[in-house]
Amino acid sequence: MEHIFNELGGNNGLLVASKIADKVGITCSVIVNALRKLESAGVIEVRSLGMKGTYIQVLNDFLMDELERVQNNRRRA
Repeated sequence: MEHIFNELGGNNGLLVASKIADKVGITCSVIVNALRKLESAGVIEVRSLGMKGTYIQVLNDFLMDELERVQNNRRRA
């Protein structure tokens, strides 16, 4: 999840799943499934733009705060 939201760079934006998957070394389906789960939980809103990518809007600011906290803890460790 971190890679998805690091690529997003804020509370909304455009993502290309294949680009993230290649960078991280996972399949696109892993990213798509993660986005589906977050969307079904009401944390994000997702809109497919076809070959251009996927537009994501974060609906719950707690998610971004928590990801930032986790990243900061990793840097300290």
